Amino acid sequence: MKYALITGAKSLLARAVVNSIKEDYFCFLIDIDSGVKEMHKDNPNVSFIIGDITKTEVIEVIHQEVKNNTNRLDLIIHFAGIVELGSLIEVTLETLKKVFAINLFSIYQINHTFFPLIKNFKGRIIHVSSEYGRLLGLPFHSFYTMSKHAIEIYNDSLRRELNEFGIKVVKIRPGAFKTSMQSRIVSQFEQQVEFSQLFKKRLINLQKLMFGELKRAKDAQKIVKTFRKAIYKTHPRSAYYVGNSLKMKMLNILPARMQDWVLSKFF
Repeated sequence: MKYALITGAKSLLARAVVNSIKEDYFCFLIDIDSGVKEMHKDNPNVSFIIGDITKTEVIEVIHQEVKNNTNRLDLIIHFAGIVELGSLIEVTLETLKKVFAINLFSIYQINHTFFPLIKNFKGRIIHVSSEYGRLLGLPFHSFYTMSKHAIEIYNDSLRRELNEFGIKVVKIRPGAFKTSMQSRIVSQFEQQVEFSQLFKKRLINLQKLMFGELKRAKDAQKIVKTFRKAIYKTHPRSAYYVGNSLKMKMLNILPARMQDWVLSKFF
């Protein structure tokens, strides 16, 4: 039996992946929501740790729990992440700090803390980035996008550093999938439209476009095949795309000035 550490384990994507590997991996499942226990109650090969991974003391508790059970980690998957919408002018710095605390700093600290256990048996680290990790900066969606761009750079640098130890570092760039994050985006748009003093009309226009994309969101089960490749292949790709938006791909290949023109027509 191999050992995996999985953050954000209450997400639908995490549940689908954990169910897919449960015959091969004992999983330490981490989430701030105790509801994760109910979600994975039928899986005997799991241990739950409830806590906020932005706090150093919580990561220390997780570290001790893992070490009490094993001297190895074969896999770390970082599902934990949040999205916050709003204008860079109207939303406070605290929002940016909150997003980066979850989407980047917690990942850095977990990988740093658990590196000795991953190194022992040449384990694997998988970062869940986003299609926005490589896309242009969309107005009012920049907090999340900035954090995912940062993960892209962090992932690539870490992959090149750890290559000599035989540790694979992989990033997966999902598009829109049916998860609780999609519901959060819908409610946040409604809040921002009501809150904004400067951009109400443009937010309404963006809301229509974004909701159209969310309607095309795929079932979480459809991502499992991609994760299994990243987990099980002897020589995985450095990056996997799955369920990405064709509109966003096409917009991204345009020159910056053309992108600005296209976006001005929508917003």
